[in-house]
Formats: sequence, structure tokens, C-alpha cells
Amino acid sequence: MDNVIFSSWNGKIVDNRKGKTSKAPKRADITLPKLPEEEKPLALMGWNGLVVMNPEADIVSLTLRYLKEIRKLSCGECSVCMIGIDRLLDIIGEMAKGEGSKADIAEMKAIIKQVCVNSKCGFGQSALFPVLDSIKFYKSDFLALIKGEKKLEDKDYSCTVTAPCMEACPAGLDIPGYIELIKNNKFKESLDLICENCILPGVVGRVCTHPCEDACVRKDIDEPVSIRLLKRAAADDDLQHGGGSLNGPQKEREERIAIIGAGPAGLAAAYNLRLMGYGVTIFESLPHAGGMAAVGIPEYRLPRDILNHEIDLIKRIGVELKVNTKVEKLSLKDLKKKGYNAVFVAVGAHIGIKIGAEGEDKGYEGFVDGVEFLRDLNLGKKVQPQKKVIVIGGGNTALDCARSCVRIGFDDVEIIYRRSRVEMPASDEEIEEAEKEGVKFNYLMTPVKILAKDGKVTGAECIKMKLGKPDESGRRRPVPIKGSEFTIDTDLIIPAIGQRSELPVIPDKEKIEITKWGTIKVDPITYMTDVEGVFAGGDCVTGPAIVIDALNTGNKVAKSIDCYLQGGSLARGITFEGVDLKKQMGRGFTVKAPAQGVGFLDVKERVGSFEEVEGGYTSMEAMSEAQRCLRCYRVVVWEKAI
Repeated sequence: MDNVIFSSWNGKIVDNRKGKTSKAPKRADITLPKLPEEEKPLALMGWNGLVVMNPEADIVSLTLRYLKEIRKLSCGECSVCMIGIDRLLDIIGEMAKGEGSKADIAEMKAIIKQVCVNSKCGFGQSALFPVLDSIKFYKSDFLALIKGEKKLEDKDYSCTVTAPCMEACPAGLDIPGYIELIKNNKFKESLDLICENCILPGVVGRVCTHPCEDACVRKDIDEPVSIRLLKRAAADDDLQHGGGSLNGPQKEREERIAIIGAGPAGLAAAYNLRLMGYGVTIFESLPHAGGMAAVGIPEYRLPRDILNHEIDLIKRIGVELKVNTKVEKLSLKDLKKKGYNAVFVAVGAHIGIKIGAEGEDKGYEGFVDGVEFLRDLNLGKKVQPQKKVIVIGGGNTALDCARSCVRIGFDDVEIIYRRSRVEMPASDEEIEEAEKEGVKFNYLMTPVKILAKDGKVTGAECIKMKLGKPDESGRRRPVPIKGSEFTIDTDLIIPAIGQRSELPVIPDKEKIEITKWGTIKVDPITYMTDVEGVFAGGDCVTGPAIVIDALNTGNKVAKSIDCYLQGGSLARGITFEGVDLKKQMGRGFTVKAPAQGVGFLDVKERVGSFEEVEGGYTSMEAMSEAQRCLRCYRVVVWEKAI
């Protein structure tokens, strides 16, 4: 969209319609939504303005289509928005019949201004601004319609709906939609909407790092809406009423898909592919499905009955799950002989990364990788509590290890992190709860040597660090301070600085390219590897990521495999990179209201128990919190070239 003929985006007017047509239109000095180039868009209308790229664009018909699309999202709760849009549609309809007049344009402007001022939600306050721009700057087109010199035409349009929170969510959940259903006491309908893109709602409702809440418009007013807890509320309500079921496939297909790995990515792909009618088999090396959600997250954060229930729902629609089945060698040729038409490699990151300390490879008793520690713990292995443990790392895995040690009964639990608290990647909630439980944090230091006696860990030699310039992660690089070495005595050391994947062996004839980071290289759109019919996604492609990221990958891979088997192609949609979705032309008054809190298990009761720490909402509390949502839907409609 380098050539912009007219733009009112963000209230900045760029009008290049006048002058010689031979002059190239100026480019708007603003960031616009990026539309699919293959659709050759002529014009777009969105919550923050009107943008015209081609003089052949039909602005009146685009306005009509936009009004019809936003009418679908008008909830009618305050009635202002819905009544206003209906009247605008009627007026344009009367114009098209030859029953309009110039006075109708004045009425349309008045309606739009009243709706923007009096609507209660962000959607109603902002949605009609581009319509006002079309009337103001393309008035002659509307007058031509009134005079019968122009007709409304059914052009080819595309539409997308998003919101600041939706765009921040890796899976693009319709967050305002499911929150609105909760507000109206429709928990079952809310859960159904969530499950369209998030098949593990009870899991994500507990462990998600909720980037959506950082993007919430309400965050700049008082506190963000508790989106994660509302998702959990929908899932918990379902369990309290006996636990529902998932819709199965409407038709069966002949093709079969093999999925290697029953983590969130594999489960999401399996569910979606099964819903399309494919036969799906998941091969899982561990004794339980769930991947890192099952063996990498302690029960005090994610009770196993929640995860197992949601996995059982997937199995009930016909997904075959084979646990304790490790695929040592990946050969598409062999799998095809067994009747599989495509393969999805979704192995997680279950191998810990070395910390680079002298002695870590000696096999000392008392030196246990964090991933292994949590896996053993979650699979029921007994861990004997000792006096002191130090955990190396600053992410959620390190926090999970430390807080688990508190529950096991270690007297002294400490975390060593090479940067400061500011750079710590673990969530603030996890750090705060760990501090309450007595975990000690040691910043700006790192171990350089593991100390042992008679094959058993006795301590670690550490060095102090200072922060230098930012590295590729954007965080300030830790730099060792010469001469600052010191020793820490300990009985157990748990390194937890990151993970990598253990990939299956691949025959040379079916060589899949591996990146320098030890991950599988795939096409960024289709997720197919260099070997046709073999797809990959999740941690083995991206490196360790959050659960909702993996679920989103599984959703996308399922669509890609379907296109591959049926001879279709994946459509490239609109993107909002660089667009400030929080910004809107009109903002009404919002009464400040703090977020609804939840209870937490008393700190004294946490030692010796892996009982869930964070409580959930009651139905009434969830409905109350849902009232705080501002419904910041953003609608964009664009006309495509014929």
C-alpha cells in the first residue's frame, strides 16, 4: 500500500486526489494494516479511518458493507450503537431506492456523533468514525447515489475482526466474545468459543503468561481485565456441571495422520485434524500425554485431573493415543507403509541446556537438570529433602523447581540468576509467590565450577556479574567481574536455564534440515519440512515457548496438512504489525473498577503439599469481572480488485 490516494487513518488526512493524475500519490506517513498483496486491495475501512489506494474504489458500497459487518458485533446492551447502525443502513437503502435527500447526509453525521459519544463500549465509541470520514470526504459519491447517478454494487470484499487483546494472544482467541458470554451467564457457550482455538482451556486458564492482559486497553485506565482467570472460569464451570464433550467429525476421510509427541502442539493438531474427519494417531514416548504441561509444570500450578480431563475429551472423539511409544527413527516411507499420509513432528523440549560450569558433566550425585527434576517429580519419583538446594536460572522452570523444593521440605531454597530482577524472564506472579514461600533470590552471579567430594555435590564456585550492553535478547548482557569468585555450600544443584529438543533419527534419504540452534527448519507458512509430507512445529521448531503458542502452532499445522492432502492452499490474511490497536478516535468516560481478585492457599499450608495454590472465580465473581471488558473490537473491511 505504498500508493495512497486518500487516508484519514488515525485522524491524519492525506488527500492526493487533486492535481495531475500523472503524479504518483504520496505515501501516508502512518502505519496501516498490511493487506494480502494478491488481493490487490482498492480501499479499506477500519475503526481508525478510511484508506483509498485506487481511484476505482467504490466508497459508498464499501461503507454499506462495513456497516453490515459492524452490525454483527453490535451487542445491543446499551442499544445506542445497534439503533444507530440500523438507521444508517436504512438511510443508505433509501438513497439507493431514489428516496433519499441531502438532509439524509446531515442526519447520518448526527447519528454517528451521538453513537460515538453515548456508546458504553470501545467498539461503539470507535466503529463509526470511518463512516463519518466517507460521508465527509466522499460526499459527492453519496449525492450521486441520491440522484440516481450511482448504484450500489455487490463488490468483492474481505473482512477481519480483531482487538488489542486478540492480536496479542498467540492463538487469536475471540477474547471479547467469550468474556461477553460469561457476562451474560453463558458459560457453556463461552467455553465452546474458547475451544475453537484453544483445546486446553483449563490448562491455559491456569498456566498462561497472558500477554493479552498486557495489551488490554483497560490496563491504561485501572487494571487489565483478568482474561486468563475468566478462561479458567469457563472451563471450571463445565467441570462443576459434570464435564461436557467435544463435537466430533461430521464426515470421515480415508487419510491417516501420524503425530509424534502428545504435547499441546500435537494435541491441538490431533483435535483439529480429527474434527476434519482424518484418522489420527499420536505417538508419545512418556507414560502420560500432555508433554511439558504434564511433566514440566508442578501440580500446585496445574492439577493433573484438569489436564487429564481435557486430554480424555480429545481421545473421545476418536484420536488414538499410544503412550510409552518412542519414535527412534523417523521415516516417512515406513510410515506410509503403515497407512499414514502425513506426519507432524511435535516433540517438545525435554533436554536441559548446559550451564557451562566446570564439573557439570562428571555425573555427581546431587546435580540434577531442572527438566529432569520436574519430570521425575511429576511421574511420581520420591525426592528426599535435604538441607539446602540452589537452582540456577531465572525463568518459570527455575521457579517451578525452587517452589517444588519448598514443598518437598528443603530447609534452604535459593535461586542464582546472572542478571538482575528486572531482566528475569519468570512472571512477576511466580516470583512474588516464591518470595512469600521463602525462596531466596541471589542476583548478578553465576556458577563457574561444581564442587564435590567422593562423587557427591558439596557446593559451587560462583562469580559475581555486572550488566553490560544489551544482547540479542534485548536484555543487558551479564559480564563477569574478575577476582569476585566465592563459594556457596549446598547439597543439591538444579540447573534450569533452558531446554532443547531430542529429535528422532532421520534417514539420509529423507534428510530434514536442522538449524544451528538444533531445531527443525520449516516453511514459516505451511510448517512443512524439506521432506514433502513431513511437518513440524512447537518447541522442536521455535525452541521452548508458552502453552498457547504451541496450541496455536497445532491449529495452524492441522490446516496446512488438510490443504496438503486436499490440494488446497493457505490464505494469507491481514496483519497488524506496527499498528497501535489500542488507539481509537473516540473514547468515552470509563468508571474505574479494580479487577476481581481470587484467593490463594495460605503459605503455611503449601509446605508438604502440592495442592493448587491459586483459586478460581465463582460464577458470580466471573460475571462481575467480565463486566469490566470494554469490547475493543476492531473491524477492517477492504474492497478487492475483480
